[in-house]
Amino acid sequence: MKKQETYQDLEKVYDNSLTYLEDWMFHFNSFANQWAAIPRGKYNEYWNDFKHPDVLRSKHLNTLLDLLHKTKGNIEMIEELTRGEIK
Repeated sequence: MKKQETYQDLEKVYDNSLTYLEDWMFHFNSFANQWAAIPRGKYNEYWNDFKHPDVLRSKHLNTLLDLLHKTKGNIEMIEELTRGEIK
């Protein structure tokens, strides 16, 4: 009879290291051929202003994901990396 593996530590079962992504929404604009990463709190404003300054934009989704991973979704760190130009 095989020994059954059990998890004693919840962190081994659930990796919460990506929870910062829950604060971001993603949208693909087929006309501009561009992805947008939108802070959850700015989502409604985005639909009223597609050039909203707090929205990250890129032709490649992986570029946005890399930026969010490097900064853990911290807008201040993103502004430093992009020199204040989140466009």
